[in-house]
Amino acid sequence: MLRGLVVRGDGVGRTLGYPTANIDIPKSKVLFSKGVYAALATVRNQEYRCALVIRDQPWRVEAHLLDYEGKPDFYGLKMSVNPLQKICAIERVDSREELMEKIAMDIKMVKDYFAEKNTTYV
Repeated sequence: MLRGLVVRGDGVGRTLGYPTANIDIPKSKVLFSKGVYAALATVRNQEYRCALVIRDQPWRVEAHLLDYEGKPDFYGLKMSVNPLQKICAIERVDSREELMEKIAMDIKMVKDYFAEKNTTYV
């Protein structure tokens, strides 16, 4: 389980249609390898399925909440994330279009993971 405060990021995910909560967690506290994970996030005592991204360059831990409706405004709140399964590695892309395709594919794989597990969260 990872825990930290939600802080402002650079807003790239939001401009691509995939807003993320950037969680302030020191690199030394994360024992998971970089990559994309199917995970459960808890904020405001509510649990959400999410796509969790752990990046190395630059260091980031970001969660895209799959089941959240409304404008995500979690700045300054504590968020916990529980990575369940690594879905794929972080891959370098050369264009905005490739990034959007990669994110869409990653999110589909995360949703497929939850569907295969026949789990319903929320």
